[in-house]
Order: sequence, then structure tokens, then C-alpha cells
Amino acid sequence: MVRYSLHRCLSRSLLLSNHPNRPVCRLASAPVLNRTPNGLPLVGKTTSQPADRFDSIKSSQNISEYKERMLSMVSAIKLEELFQRYEDLQQYVGWSSEDVVRIRAAVAIVAPHLPEIINDFYAEIARHPQASKVVTGGEAQIRHLKGTLRTWLDQLFAGPYDIEYVARRWRVGMRHVEIGLDQVYTNAALSRIQNGLIRLLRDNWQKEQSELLMTVQSLNKLINLDLAIIEDAYETEHVLYEQRAERERGEATFRNLVETAGCMIVILRADHTIAYFSPYAEQLTGYSAKDVVGHDYFSIFLSEEDRPGKADIIRQVLSGARIRDYQNDVLCLNGTRRATLWNARRLDHYEDQRVCLAVGHDITSLKEAQSKTLQSERLATIGQMSTGLAHESRNALQRIQASAEVLELKVEENGEAMQMVRQIQTAQEHLHQLFDEVQGYAAPVILDCSECQLSTVWREAWKLLTPLRHGRETHFSENTGELDLTCSVDRFRMVQVFRNLLENSLAACSDPVNIGISCTESVHDNQTAIAVTISDNGTGFTPHQRERAFSPFFTTKSKGTGLGMAIAQRIVQAHGGAIAVGDKEGVGAEIHLLIQRTGPGPVGNTSRPLPT
Repeated sequence: MVRYSLHRCLSRSLLLSNHPNRPVCRLASAPVLNRTPNGLPLVGKTTSQPADRFDSIKSSQNISEYKERMLSMVSAIKLEELFQRYEDLQQYVGWSSEDVVRIRAAVAIVAPHLPEIINDFYAEIARHPQASKVVTGGEAQIRHLKGTLRTWLDQLFAGPYDIEYVARRWRVGMRHVEIGLDQVYTNAALSRIQNGLIRLLRDNWQKEQSELLMTVQSLNKLINLDLAIIEDAYETEHVLYEQRAERERGEATFRNLVETAGCMIVILRADHTIAYFSPYAEQLTGYSAKDVVGHDYFSIFLSEEDRPGKADIIRQVLSGARIRDYQNDVLCLNGTRRATLWNARRLDHYEDQRVCLAVGHDITSLKEAQSKTLQSERLATIGQMSTGLAHESRNALQRIQASAEVLELKVEENGEAMQMVRQIQTAQEHLHQLFDEVQGYAAPVILDCSECQLSTVWREAWKLLTPLRHGRETHFSENTGELDLTCSVDRFRMVQVFRNLLENSLAACSDPVNIGISCTESVHDNQTAIAVTISDNGTGFTPHQRERAFSPFFTTKSKGTGLGMAIAQRIVQAHGGAIAVGDKEGVGAEIHLLIQRTGPGPVGNTSRPLPT
């Protein structure tokens, strides 16, 4: 087995090519992996630094420099271990100091005839197209190769067989990996050289035949040892190739997996910087990988209140812990949040370091569905409570109504008192209606539409807010131009809409309060409509608040049920209209409404979008 391995390797070593136009063997340099924009290694495209050229030792002045180059070339495979294997092989084949003496004594016999061996060697190569294809530099390269082969033969007989000798032989093997000649031809060529050297010894031997036999044995041992070292180079290259191929297959599989997965995949280094950002993560968050790779994940995707404790989680993962079903919101480029469920584990050999692989599933829609289910349950409960409350309150409301009617008879000549009585009656009616409204919130809105001027509706709502405006500096403006504001609506319910919206503006603004209403002509669902915009100078909406503004029970006020905006939306939609929060930047908020002039009707196919 050893002899086969040695023979296999030496056949390549004697075809050493140093032609200036031939690519140089690359050794001992770690590949620099190109990467995709997302941060994944781009398999099949690597760069490395070329090694110095292999030159013959021409004088004693450059021996130390040559030694330094050789040692650096084989540093990647631990030269000391390689030389130890060489010494072990010497013992295995029985190499001794007597062999060294015989080899050096043979120099005087073979040296004058080495040109004959070299010329025969390259003549044989020229007769085989598959072998000669590596010689591409013409006669100049042949002369160079012959000189290189002569140097190799001189070193073979001269030694010394130390660590530098092993480094040179090992590099010979690596240089011939670069040549890529089919090994069957190199095997045959080396056998020809080996047989030629033995023939020279036999034809020119003048001592005892027993000494000749022992010298031939020593020569075979030496060539076999050379081949063993060269074979090690080939095996090293084979192992490296297999490792690269395996790594590239793994990276390709990993890339195909993560780049097609419908989840957010992020790789974080120990310092929390992003090493990889998947295409789905780009789609989900709005950030491109080239803008976030290399930057701190926490500062981009976590709000300040969410950051505490996250560094500890990364440390746990890098220590070997696996994180499952950890929920954390992700901040998107547009300021919205995506509820994300994370699983994380450690990767040990990404960019030659330990990193945290985090896979996040967007559960925003699931949470919204769960929230709606919960809200439906809460609404059902509220409906039951409202039914009971309305039943228990009916007697009290009836007594209020009866007392108001009696009082109306007694003060009918007092105009101011009569006005107050009518306000009590109106409030009693509104309270009764509100009980019914909360009770029937989840049910379809039943409208009682009549034609009216829309401006009188919001003015009535503003008047109802008089107690809230007492003692405050408020300014209310209208900008309707010459627009006809006639429309068919349920006046009571539309007053409720404007009251809710105007009350929210009052709560959001500091004095002096500036609230304005403007109207323009529009179209909605193929119907003529009035576009109404309510604006204020308050704190405005954050992207998160804008997203949830119409969610039942969502409120930014210290008091309130969080139903005001949700009720307003249901009433407007019941009228066949639309309502939305504007994306106004800076101070203040805007609410846009589209109210059909003719009231609710069949749904059309087109609509003009709400102003933004």
C-alpha cells in the first residue's frame, strides 16, 4: 500500500511546471469568501493570495530566504507534524545513515548521465498528447522544466533529508496539483526515470555486485520516501477539496432554505451586529440587507423599552442554549411593529466564529385574529351587561321622563326653565339610545336617514362639547367654500361620530386649541360624496397608534372605553362611507371621512381614495 501511494505521487512530482505563464499554486492562504447582499457566503467564488514561485537554490546567499518561504508555504499543514511523519516513514522502510552514504557515493556515477535521463523523460512526454498538454510554453518552458528536474534530482542525491527538504518535496506535490495532469501518465513517467537511474547504476558499476544491490535498494527507499511526502500533498488537497465541496453544498442548501423560507431569518454576531438578513426579513421590515448587515440589530429593530435583557438572551444562545417561542416585536422601516415569535440556536462555524441564528415567524395576523376573537367575546359580554343594565335602568329613565313632563307643565311660562327641561329630556333619550348602542355594537347598525346640512351636524356635536371646552382657549374653524353640504344621514348617529372625533381632538390638544373642518367634493363607490377633514394642533398619531386607531378598546386617553373611534368607523361604514387616519407628519392629527350624499346604497367597483 505504501509503495503504491509513493509511486502514485512521484509521477506528478517530476512534471513540475514553473513556466511564467502558468498559474501559480495557491497554498496556506485562507479563502476570502465573497458574499451575497444578504450576507451569505457566495459559493464557488473565492479569492486567495498566490504563493511565491518555486525557484532552484542558486547560491548559499538565498538559502535562508528560500527556507523562510518554504516554511511559510507549509505552515497551514503544520510542518513539524509533516516532518514527524517523514521520520516515521524512514523507520518503516529501514532508512539509515548507511543508505545516505550509498546515495551520495552514487552521485559520481549518475551525475554525468543525468542529462540523458532528463531528455528521455521529456521526449516520452512529447509522445503522449494527454501528458504534453501541460507544456504550453514551447521550447522555453521545456528548458525551464529540464532545469527544474535537474535541481530535483540533485537534491534527491545530495540531501540533507531534513525539515527543509521535506518542505520542498511537499511543495512539489502541491505545485503538481495545480498542473492537473492525469495521474496515470505521471506514474509511467516517474517509473521511466526510476528505471533509468537504476540502469545507469548497473551499466556503470565497477564495485561488488552486492554493493550495487544495496545501492539500488537505498535509491528505491529514497524515491519512495519522496513520493510519500508528495502523496501527502495530494491527500491534503483532496481533503481540502472535499471540505470545500461539503461546505459549499451546505452553504448552497442553507442559502436555498433561508432565501425561500416564509419567515424572518437573521444571523447575529456576539456584538449584536447583523451577519445575515434574509429576503423575507427585507420584505417584512422594509429594510434592505445592504443597509442593515454589519449594523447593530438592537438599535434598528428594537424599541428602547424592548432592549433590556436581549443581550443576555444572545449570550445564552452563544453559550449553547436554545430559545424557543420567544415573542418580541420588530420595528419596521415605516414605524409599525410586527409581532414575531422567535426560535434561536447557535451556529459554530459561520465566518469562523460562533453566531446566533434566529428564525422569526410573523404572528401579527394571528394576534390580530385572536384579539378580534377576544373582542367579540368582550362585546358579547358587554351586550349582556348592557341588556341587564338597560332593563334595570328603564324604570329610572321612565321616572326621569315622567318628572320632566310634569316639570314642563309647571314651568311652561318660563322660557329658560323650559329649555333646561328639554335638555333633560334630550339627555334621557340619548342615554337610552347609548344603552342600546353598546348593547348592539356587534350587530348591524340600523340607520334612520334624513336629508340635512352636514355643517349643522358637526356644529351640534361641537355644542354638545361645551362643558368640556369651559375654561379652555379653543378655536373652531370651517372651510367649506361654496360647497353644497346637503346629504342623507342618520343625524343622531352622525352627531355621535363628530362628537367622538372632536372630543378626541380636545383631549389631544394643549391650549390654545385649534380645530378645523374642511370639505371638498369627492366620489366614493361610484357615488357623489363629501370629503371631510378634521384637523387639530395636538400630539398627532404615532405609526403604531395610526395602525390601531379603529381597534375596539384601544385608547390613548387615561379615561375612556376605547370604543369611540371604533363606533365612529362602524357608523360611517354603515352610511356607505369611509374613515381613515391621515399620515400627517409633525404637529397635529387629521381624520378623513367620505360621506355619500345619498346615504348607503349598493357597493360599486371603484372609489377615489381618501386624501392623505
